[in-house]
This record gives sequence, C-alpha cells and structure tokens, in this order.
Amino acid sequence: MRRFKYRFEKILTFRQHQEKQRQRELATVQQLEQSQQQKIGDILAKQAETRREKERHLVGAIVPSCLSGFYRYHLMLKQKELTGREVLQQIGKEIDKRRAVLIEATRKRKIYEKLKERHQARFEHDINLWMQKENDENGQKIFIRNS
Repeated sequence: MRRFKYRFEKILTFRQHQEKQRQRELATVQQLEQSQQQKIGDILAKQAETRREKERHLVGAIVPSCLSGFYRYHLMLKQKELTGREVLQQIGKEIDKRRAVLIEATRKRKIYEKLKERHQARFEHDINLWMQKENDENGQKIFIRNS
C-alpha cells in the first residue's frame, strides 16, 4: 500500500525552524525588557531610600552640604530613571517588531500545514476509493465463481 508523502515537507520544516528562531528572538528581547524593568525598580527603591534618609537628616540640626548631596544624588537617580524608561520604550518598540515578524512566520507555517492537511485528506480519500474499488472487484469475482 502506498504511503503518504508530502511534497513540501522540507519547506514546512524550514518554516517551523524559522518560527522557532523568531520565538527565541522575541524571548531574548522580552528578557531584556524584564531586566530593564528590574533596573528601573531598583532605581525607584534607591530613590525612596534616599528620600527617607533625607527626611531623617531634616530632624534636628540641618547640614546644607548633606542636603545638597542628597539632592544631587536624587537628581542623578531621576536622570537614570528617565533614561531607563526611554530605553524601555525602545525595547517595547523592538518587541512589537519582533512579535509582528513572529506572527508572519507563524502564518507562513500554518499555510503549509493546512496545505499538508488537504493533501493528506485527498490522499486518504483516494486510498479509500481505491480500496472500495478493490473490494467491489473481489466481491464480483466471488459472486461470479459461486454462480
């Protein structure tokens, strides 16, 4: 009996490989986004800690040089936070691009999978017709012999 052989199997395999590669690329960029979010979270925690430390120094005798140091440090942290958020925006745009590429790769793979399903269904239908024809011929032969 004949076996099903899909003509575009190599193309389908290539499309699957491309899709997995695009998934990996998207995952690396998403991982970069998570690390950037973690950095921003750390900066925000440092800002809160600096704020608390500054408030402790406001009780009692006020040292202007100490307060100006807190202020400069707070400004530096704020600048780092802003640049981190800009980087995060750029990473978000890159994620959107990579996601679009992944969607396109998935769409191309699914086209070949649907085509394979159609070919396989047609093949099975042809095999069933062939088997039915064989069974009909065998039935006729047996009927003629018995008559």
